[in-house]
This record gives sequence, C-alpha cells and structure tokens, in this order.
Amino acid sequence: MNDLIVASLEVSTVTAKCILFSVRAGVIAEASKRYGSEVADGPSQDPHGVLACALDVLRAVVQFAHLKNLTIEAVGLVGIWHSLLLLDGGRRPLGKIRTWVDLAGADHALALRNDQGLVHSVYHKTGCMLHAMYPAWKWHHLRQSAPQVTGRTTYLSSQTEFVFESFTGQAAVSRTLASGTGFLNIHDLDWDQEILDMMGLGSDQFGRLVEAFHTAPMKSEMAQLVGLPSGIPVTVGCADGAMNQLAVGGLGTEVMSMSVGTSGALRVAHLEPRIPDQPSTWCYYLLEGRRLAGAAINNGTNCVDWFLTRHGNQLNSDTYDRYSNAVQEIDGIGVPMFMPFLYGERCPGWAEHRTGGFIDVKAAHGEYDLYYSVLEGILFNMRQCYDILVDVGGLPRQVLVSGGIVNSAPWMQMAADILRREVMVTGSTNDSTVGGALVALEAVGGHEQVRGYRPPIARRFEPEADGVAIHDSRYARYLELYGLLG
Repeated sequence: MNDLIVASLEVSTVTAKCILFSVRAGVIAEASKRYGSEVADGPSQDPHGVLACALDVLRAVVQFAHLKNLTIEAVGLVGIWHSLLLLDGGRRPLGKIRTWVDLAGADHALALRNDQGLVHSVYHKTGCMLHAMYPAWKWHHLRQSAPQVTGRTTYLSSQTEFVFESFTGQAAVSRTLASGTGFLNIHDLDWDQEILDMMGLGSDQFGRLVEAFHTAPMKSEMAQLVGLPSGIPVTVGCADGAMNQLAVGGLGTEVMSMSVGTSGALRVAHLEPRIPDQPSTWCYYLLEGRRLAGAAINNGTNCVDWFLTRHGNQLNSDTYDRYSNAVQEIDGIGVPMFMPFLYGERCPGWAEHRTGGFIDVKAAHGEYDLYYSVLEGILFNMRQCYDILVDVGGLPRQVLVSGGIVNSAPWMQMAADILRREVMVTGSTNDSTVGGALVALEAVGGHEQVRGYRPPIARRFEPEADGVAIHDSRYARYLELYGLLG
C-alpha cells in the first residue's frame, strides 16, 4: 500500500497549527500561527478569527506539498475540549466561542454543588464534574445570567464543530468531542435526556453524533482558498487530549499519556467507563468503544511563566535553560512548598476558587529555591491525579510525556522521582496533531493506522532513590497543606 499523506489541522486555545504527515515519513512539514489578541483572550475566541488562522496554516502546508509534488489525501481536524458556541436559527454565531478557560459561571456551579445528589448523578452519568468549565454548566449559567442570548439560541456548537461546518457545510460532532461537554451519557454514548430536560434543550439542537472517522467533502469555495481539490475528505474533528493519547500509541489499556504544558493532563484508555465513586477524575470517550479515564489540572507552565515574569525575566529559551540548570544544584530538602493553584483547581478537587502560593518560606531562600518549588508543586498535583487513576484502572505499563516539561531534563527527572516510575519522551513535538493525522489516514483507507502506531522513544528517565525519598516526604507535607487550605 502507498504511504498516504494527510494534512492535520489543529485549532488550540492559543494557536492554529497544521502538519503534513505520513506514517513512513512522520511529520513532513508544519506551520503554526498564534491567534492575535483580537481573536483570542483565553476565555473566549472569535470564531471567524479562528477559522481565518486555520485557513492560513492549512494553506501554508498545502503550498509546501505542491512544491514537493505531494498529494494530500485528506484533512484531519483537531480542536479543544469543553468549548461552547451558540448559534441562531441560521446557524450563525451569537457572539464568541467560550473556551474551557471561561469560568464566569464558577459561583453558579459552586452553589449547584451544594446538592450532592445532583453532583453524584451527573458525574456518574457523564463522567464530567458539575463545574463551570463544562459547556453544559456554562449553558445552565447563561440561562440565568444572559436570557436575552439563550432566548435567541437555536443550536449549540463548539470551536471544532464550527471549523468543520465552515469547511463542509455539515453539522456533526464526534462522540469524542461531545463526551467533554457534560451533555453526553458516557455509558450509552448518546445525549442524556434527563440532563437535556434540566437544561431546557432538545437533542435536535446539537450536531449529529458520529464516530471519529466520519468525513465530509470540503466545499469548493473553501478548497479554492487553500489550494486543495474540491471534495477532499475532512474528518469531523476530535479533541486534542484524545488525539494526544492516540499519538503515543495509547489505544490499548497499558499506556498512559501525560502532558504538562500550559495546563496538565493524564490519560489512559479502557474498554469500559472507569469512574471513581468520589468525583475527582474524569471519563470521556476515545473511539472504537474505548473510554478515556483521565485528569486535568489548570496549573502547568502558566505557573512557571508567572514566576519568571514576576522576577523580571523575558520568556525565552535562555531564561528557561538558566533556571532549569539552576534546579539541578538544589537538593530539595528544606525548600518552600508551592501550592500550584494560581488559576483555580480542576482535578482532583474541582475548586474553581482555590488559590495557590508559597508556604514555609524563609529569609535564606532565593529565587531558584522558589523555582524548584514551582516545578515540584505542579507535579505533586499531577501525582494526586495519577494515584486516583491507578486506583480505578490499574498500573499502566508505560507513561509517555509531552508538553513544555520535556524541554527540561531536571523537571523530567523530578517527574520520574515523584511518580516513582520510569517516564519516557517520544520524538514527536506535535502529539495531538499527529493523532488527528492518524484518524484522517484510517478514515481514507490507511488500515490499522490508529491501532498499530507506535512512536519512537527519544529519552527515558528512571526514578533515583535519593530523589524518591526527598519527594515522598515533601509530598506528604503537600497533602497535609492541600487538606488544610482546601
């Protein structure tokens, strides 16, 4: 069989990026474009601005393919989980996309969580916590806070669905993406009627539910804009976290993906839903019947960048390298504790209003001691989630890491010590975009691409006894503080 080539287009929280990919050659070309401030501010995105950036990066890789006489067989779409876009009766946007960063309904969700029966019910039906991040509870809040908007709303969509519909004219949503809304029943993989009734919605107000491999032909006007043939297949679009799992060879149940970027996440696939009795982690849909048990934290390299800029640093590779190298000289005994909740908490406590900061600071501590504490505190939050996922799903055979953390060997070693196990880094820097490419390849006849893909391992980090002992003691202190300050 020929080595098929696809373009994979990802619209993320802050950038649009696109790659040309084949299984044999890997990433052949790539392009990215950061959204301007007029397009995205974190909590919201202008849908047409996101689409324009997506077209720009797709056009760039198509032009490269033309120069190299390469034929693109399909376009795969990837986007963010937990976004909400309201549409009118003509399927036109009513304002901006509300992203996962938007926690405007935090007080509203907190009040609703006083009803523990409601919390338990929605969590165990959907795999999603009653939390302001989720589109279901964004909508619930908007019905009270902005009835003039919800009263004009006919359809509910999302960032990724808007791009897919703009490309193809078809209103559809993958079960993968829908499982992160809070509207989908994670057991029967259909919209949950009781929740829809609670929200005053009908299933006909959502896109048609389809599997990840569903495609539709690209409209001629869109194809002309980027230089592709009219009718080229476009996949319906899946969430970045799910695609990251595929790109590390994680369709099986033995591989955990761990990403530490702006935020952080842990994920592992199972053949059935895995939901702990106490709301803590989440459970979404992957594909082919697999559920994805996972956890996400709000505080990752955003805390690192906060610290560095507050100390007057420019955010560039020289700064990151200098601080990373300095961490190697700190033994970790007696440095301050850092509670990494500057941007609120997702897993495991789901406390939008939780705050963070340094504890046990002494006059002798310097900026590198504090920096060490920031890196450690982020990983302690990940360790909390890791332990819960192991309890509900068993010990994974491999943990493969991606995100900004992989650029710092000391931070990676700290991860191995804190998790008390080997952690590995793949050679890919575009894991979620690669996952979208694998889905696109299989959708157009590249059999077993998703099931058979195994990325090369670039680096391995083994836990070191001294580091394990230090972090075990400090993790006990972290858990004590977590309970006291909750």
